[in-house]
Amino acid sequence: MRSSVTLLAGLFGLVSVAALAEDDVASRFFTAKHVIGIGAAHQEADAAIRASVANLPEVEVDLDDLGMGDDYTSWSLEYRWRFAPKWMLSAMAYTFDEDGRRGVERDFNFDGVVFKAGASVDTELSIDTYIVDVVYEVYQSEQLEIMLGGGLHAFDLETSITGRAFIGDIERERTTGTSELLAPLPNLRAQALYQISDHWGAYIAAGWLSASYEDFDGDFAYLHARAGYWFNEHWAASLGYQWVDIDLTQEKSRDRETQLDATFRGPTLQLLYRF
Repeated sequence: MRSSVTLLAGLFGLVSVAALAEDDVASRFFTAKHVIGIGAAHQEADAAIRASVANLPEVEVDLDDLGMGDDYTSWSLEYRWRFAPKWMLSAMAYTFDEDGRRGVERDFNFDGVVFKAGASVDTELSIDTYIVDVVYEVYQSEQLEIMLGGGLHAFDLETSITGRAFIGDIERERTTGTSELLAPLPNLRAQALYQISDHWGAYIAAGWLSASYEDFDGDFAYLHARAGYWFNEHWAASLGYQWVDIDLTQEKSRDRETQLDATFRGPTLQLLYRF
């Protein structure tokens, strides 16, 4: 987290220098054609994963069981394109990448592999979220714009759990269970932008989808509220809070199933450039 904050502080420092060189601020809150944002989130994670097969009991494994912490830092990339006065395309990507190690306190299975109590497990877990939306302006005043629309979400889940059992210093057994999940699903989206002044603005975006589609079942919801300050016509920084809830199950075959049940919440920091 400390290295992430240091990096973003350096980026914001560069923006501040740019702001001193350009004092004239043009109010383009609702008319900027392109907006690019890069950000970081320090969030609390409450997640459980399951990859079951028919001949073994269904067992959920949470982050604590796998020796991974509840807090993490992730990165995000966002692009918004106003391709018409009332239409906007949004594309976003969020990353989660964590690993852990601990001794197993209870038996569990993952993707057909059984891990016995007492074994040491090494786990790598990554969850990448991709969002593409098209929204339409349904209301605009001098200070407020509200847009509604929809698009697609995709989740890329990769998990690797490696267990080792030892007799003295000799490794007796090494087994690995893995699972991957990619789900392009339709969603609904709403967003609002409020111009407080030429420099200050507030932005909120919310989305929801029903993941009951073909071999997928579940739902996904998110809420991201931000307050931003525009240093000049092009550069801005924002602070916000993000909440994401994912409950997604894929029936890969009649006897194989993968599930992700996760909630992420915490503060966000973002650097924006518009042109």
